[in-house]
Amino acid sequence: MTQIPLKAQTTEMPRFQRLVKEKNAFMIRMTVFFLAFYLLLPILGGYAKPLMATKVLGNLNVAYLFAFVQFVMGWVVAGIYVKRAARFDQEIAEIRKELGK
Repeated sequence: MTQIPLKAQTTEMPRFQRLVKEKNAFMIRMTVFFLAFYLLLPILGGYAKPLMATKVLGNLNVAYLFAFVQFVMGWVVAGIYVKRAARFDQEIAEIRKELGK
């Protein structure tokens, strides 16, 4: 009787395949969102100068506000990833337990 290697057992599990698909979909969505949000500043800076020069509060204009929000968004995206990664890690731990490892 030949024994199937643990890696093959794991990758053939529907639960594991579902987890990989979910993680990949999450990573692609977050990457596309963040890149689009990040690239919006130089695009708007080049093509919508009057909008970006609009004063919001005192000498603070839309461009500076948008640039600041990008730093905040970086931390928000990191926080969302940490929470989601904890769930992925928990799922992997359950799969490992199921395999007896």
